[in-house]
Amino acid sequence: MAVVASRFDPGLEFSRSEAELQDHVLDVYGTREHEVDLFRPNIADQHKVGFFTLDRCSQTEVTEVVDLKEMTEVLQILLQDVTNLRRDINLTKHVMQADYESKLQEKSLELYVRINEKVKELERIHEDRVTTVRRAFRQQLSDAIARVAVLYNKNLDAKIKRERRKQEEGQGKHDEKYKEMQATIQRNETVIQMLKMQLAQFQQRRNSEVESPDISSDRPSNTTAASPVPSLVEELSVKSKSPSVNEEFEALKEECDGLHRRVDRLEEALDIKENENLNLSEQINQLTANLEKEKIMIDQLKHEAEETKKLAEKEKQSSKNQMALEAEALLAKQKQEMQRIMEEQIRRAKEEAENARNEEAKSLKEAESSKLKLLMEQKKLLEQELMQERKKNSTKSQEEVDAEKYKKVEQKLRDEILRLKKEIERIHRTWEKKFAILQQSLHALKDESYIRQTLQRQAAALHHAAVSYAVDTPVGIVPQKQQPSYPRKPVIPDIPKKPPANNTPAMNVNTSAGGMGMVDKDYISYTVSAPSGRGTAMLSVDENQVMSDGEQIPEDVDHIPLPPTRRRNSPEDTQTDKHTKGEDGLYSSQSQAGLAPSVAGQ
Repeated sequence: MAVVASRFDPGLEFSRSEAELQDHVLDVYGTREHEVDLFRPNIADQHKVGFFTLDRCSQTEVTEVVDLKEMTEVLQILLQDVTNLRRDINLTKHVMQADYESKLQEKSLELYVRINEKVKELERIHEDRVTTVRRAFRQQLSDAIARVAVLYNKNLDAKIKRERRKQEEGQGKHDEKYKEMQATIQRNETVIQMLKMQLAQFQQRRNSEVESPDISSDRPSNTTAASPVPSLVEELSVKSKSPSVNEEFEALKEECDGLHRRVDRLEEALDIKENENLNLSEQINQLTANLEKEKIMIDQLKHEAEETKKLAEKEKQSSKNQMALEAEALLAKQKQEMQRIMEEQIRRAKEEAENARNEEAKSLKEAESSKLKLLMEQKKLLEQELMQERKKNSTKSQEEVDAEKYKKVEQKLRDEILRLKKEIERIHRTWEKKFAILQQSLHALKDESYIRQTLQRQAAALHHAAVSYAVDTPVGIVPQKQQPSYPRKPVIPDIPKKPPANNTPAMNVNTSAGGMGMVDKDYISYTVSAPSGRGTAMLSVDENQVMSDGEQIPEDVDHIPLPPTRRRNSPEDTQTDKHTKGEDGLYSSQSQAGLAPSVAGQ
């Protein structure tokens, strides 16, 4: 307590300070020996008096001036010390700031390098895995292509041989059919040549015969031949396909349908596998997205580190401001504390980042390893299934290709057969038309020659009747005398026939034979053409045979006009020939005895 009291004694303190100041001043300005020279003139010596007012200087004693001088010196020293201290503080601040920035830059660079190395390592691992997967799939593809090529080359020679054998067999069949067609054509040509020869003979015979122009104009020169018989045309038509071909076609069709169904099922299975592959690719995309998320998290950590750096700089600036106000010890302590805090924060942030990164890396590695295991297992299963399906598809595809080839060859052969059948039908139709035309001309020539012969006989038989035709005597013919009646031969042989119901010719009632009303028979001179077509022997039919008893007159054949009715002048003329004049202006004679003979009597 005494010490405290003595410390706060103003007199002692003043005297002590005065003594210390004097000693200090003496130390500065010299010793006491030169005490007189030390003191300068007083301020009171400069006594000035103004014009209006008194300008009096302060009446200052020597001790006060000395104190003021010492105070100014002390203040100058203090100011110099303050500037030195400020310079030192600034220097230390800059040194510390530079050191801290360099250390922080080194740590951040180290962290950046480590993060980049880790990212590069992850990218390298990912690329290695992708390359291994690609290499595996490429190897599988090359193996599958090689197996398919081996199987295809193995079965190609056998298929080529089978196809060639089938083509040779089909070519032999075609050659046989072609030979048959050529033989039929040659036969038809021989028949045509024979018919042409007959036609030439008939033409020569016709030219050799001489007839009167009125008889040739009276009788028809042509008669239309009968149309070909439908039954023969039907026989000549191409028959339908055999039932064995139809059954084989149905069996092939069912087999094709089964193959199509199997192909559809396999396509569905392939679609399912493609969907699974798409799911796997989606999972891989998810893994890449997770990696991108990790990269984003790393960027966020970098951003947080930068923010912590900025916060540290801000705190440093605040600490600098505080250090400028506080003492050097506080600055050192704060500096140490700040460094320690920053190091701890950086260490903690690094540890947290490393722990989080390690945990995430471990979790990612575990997830990736598990996913890769699952993917590899699924890949193995898919490979096994694909191998089985490819084996099945290879065999099935070969069978399908063979079936399609066989179908195409069969279709081509069937089309060729149809074309040949159509060609044969067309040739047959043309030859049938030619035969029909030749037969019509032949029968026309036969009819004309027969009519001419009968007309010549009629002219010879009527020579004694003294009947002349209108052409010889256009003015008129008057019989000179009646000739006695005598039996005569028929002009045209009686041809019995059964007239059809619809086309019954008109018959005249002859009342000359005792008035019994007998029906005059219709004597028609015509010939019916023989049936034409394949299988008809042209020279086997008797040329003298005109028409059978069971046949009917064709509708397209014109009937020869009926003989003119006889004019009866008196009942005594029943046994005599009667000469009548028909509608055509010609005289004709007919006797009762001429009605008796018939084809059967002859």
